[in-house]
Amino acid sequence: MRRAIAAAALAAVLLAGCGGESETVTKDRYITRADEVCASLAEGFAAGAADPTTPREIARSADVLADRYGELVDRIDDIELPTDPAARRGAAAYVAELRRNEPRARRLRAAAQRLVAAADGEDREALGRAGIEVRSALDAFRAGQARADRLALDYGFAACGNLS
Repeated sequence: MRRAIAAAALAAVLLAGCGGESETVTKDRYITRADEVCASLAEGFAAGAADPTTPREIARSADVLADRYGELVDRIDDIELPTDPAARRGAAAYVAELRRNEPRARRLRAAAQRLVAAADGEDREALGRAGIEVRSALDAFRAGQARADRLALDYGFAACGNLS
């Protein structure tokens, strides 16, 4: 009976230590995990960055880009930030820039869909406006991604700093 009580007490002590403090996440570990995510999505970004020439190709390219970007944000968000406050701030700045750019990718998709609709119609003025809208949305997305890439490179990423 004493052994059972001792075993129960030991188990209680051991279990009390579980879950109390989380594992330390270093900056290097965070960079490794995030770069793995970015590298795994790089091919999809390359497909989205292909040089489309027709409105339908532009729309397909924008769809790929918006889908991959949403996946990137979701997967990077799932990685625990570094424990060290200074390292955490740098990683959080990168993640925040990715989040700010995600709506720009969706705007590009929507603009490309309007371009396809305008191309299917007879209104040349509407087609011209839709083309300008796509260019504007693409420029805004690229500028946001350039900011995210700069933050990533400054932080120490490799793959995540080269998504543009």
